Amino acid sequence: MDTKRWEKIQAVFEKVVDTDLLQREMLLDKFCGNDRELKKEILSLLEADADNLSILEKPVSELIDFEEQITSVGKKIGQYHIISQIGYGGMGEVYLAERDDKQFRQNVALKIIKKGMDSAETVRRFQTERQILAKLVHPNIAGLYDGGITDEGLPYFTMEYVKGVPINEYCDKQQLSIQKRIELFLQVLDAVQYAHKNFIVHRDLKPGNIIVTKEGKLKLLDFGIAKLLSENEIELENSNSEMTQTGFRIMTPGYASPEQVRGEAIITSSDVYSLGVLLYQLLTGQSPYDVSGKTPGEYEQIICHTDPQKPSTSISKNIGKASSGSISTQRGTIPNKLKKLLRGDLDNICLKALEKEPSRRYNSAEQFADDMNRYLHGHPVIARPATLSYRTGKFINRHKAVVFVSTVVVFLIIGLISFYTMKLANERDIAQLEAKKAKQISSYITSIFEIANPSESKGQTITARELLDEGAGRIEEDLKDQPLVKAEMMGVISNVYYSLGLMEQAKELTQESLDLYLEQSKQDKVKIAYSYHTLGDINYDLGD
Repeated sequence: MDTKRWEKIQAVFEKVVDTDLLQREMLLDKFCGNDRELKKEILSLLEADADNLSILEKPVSELIDFEEQITSVGKKIGQYHIISQIGYGGMGEVYLAERDDKQFRQNVALKIIKKGMDSAETVRRFQTERQILAKLVHPNIAGLYDGGITDEGLPYFTMEYVKGVPINEYCDKQQLSIQKRIELFLQVLDAVQYAHKNFIVHRDLKPGNIIVTKEGKLKLLDFGIAKLLSENEIELENSNSEMTQTGFRIMTPGYASPEQVRGEAIITSSDVYSLGVLLYQLLTGQSPYDVSGKTPGEYEQIICHTDPQKPSTSISKNIGKASSGSISTQRGTIPNKLKKLLRGDLDNICLKALEKEPSRRYNSAEQFADDMNRYLHGHPVIARPATLSYRTGKFINRHKAVVFVSTVVVFLIIGLISFYTMKLANERDIAQLEAKKAKQISSYITSIFEIANPSESKGQTITARELLDEGAGRIEEDLKDQPLVKAEMMGVISNVYYSLGLMEQAKELTQESLDLYLEQSKQDKVKIAYSYHTLGDINYDLGD
């Protein structure tokens, strides 16, 4: 079957695939006429599209049986001996080959156009892929070694042979944590950004084209449908390219951006979208959309008009199911913790990369990587509104130890200030109380001595003993509302009685003063102790 034949098959398939059975039969009769073989081919494709594994999972050219190819295993192409086939597609085949030119031995991946598929357009795209690989020298991109023409006139090239598994399988088998998966994903972003800087859009980013070796080394493969962009502006190279015609679009729809599905211009943000799908899978073990068994029309409706769930929501809906446990185990955690890890920043990062409009996505793989690094280092991400509470929370999480120590120091300072403030206030209150007491005592003593005033004593002579007895007699009545002043004054008069040798009077007043202190001011231990001491002296002098 030649290229024109299967392009006609594809064109008819596109026109009838979304119709009902009756209308489909009428259209097939119209487009196929008497060509029974053509109708048979279309029906086989429609049957394949109805299976769980949709025809959209791979290019139509891979589903059509082209004329049987004679295997190249065991042959020698240029300086290379073909060992085994390791891959194939609608246009070409990939073999494991060994260089054997008596200079050195080296295993390589050798890609060659299929016999019968060497049309001018196929050769042009094959040469474009070789040119792209020649431009890309990056530790995470499989490098180009050599190229040439076979004896049959078919172009081929050799590149770095990478033995490993797709990135999602590697992460699951190794049970990598979310952080480790992101660190590996950053290598993918770096490789894609390098390609973009060289004006190359990959257009087929998916786990099968991102291989990780058992040593953990990541390699980006298969630039077979990549596009060289204009160096003046990032745009479609020309509107007639088969890569963007609606009649035949080469892509893997599970990872294709809305503009790819619609057949519109492909730019670097299309790769960003595919990277968003890949990140979603690495985080959740699921795709953002379920397109298995869908027709092209249904698929386009889902990709272009249905918003994906947040990764954390996707995990939440699976909590309790058997798959939930295995998904979280593969990420070294449990379902609820996985949901918590994804909620917030990672939700927003994924959804920004999966925006329907290219202008709303990250404008480059580099910006995507910057946001992933911000997440890993605890900084605010641009995919999320920079509210004060969000930025504050990020700062605290980023500097937990410093914030903890600072908080302790602040509370310690506040505590010390409060303590000394209260202490000073207490001392101030005590000082004010003592001053008030001193003033009251002074006033009371003054009032006692007023009886010695001639106008009060009426010319009589008043002795010191009479003054004391007068003061002691008036205390109970004059100071009944001021117990502490009363206790203080009793102590003063008691001391005078003691000095005059009037022990019984001194003992009585000292005891009353002590009782007042014990009742009113138990905290004034110095005055209580002094009263006990005085009472002891008096009892001693009394012979008790």
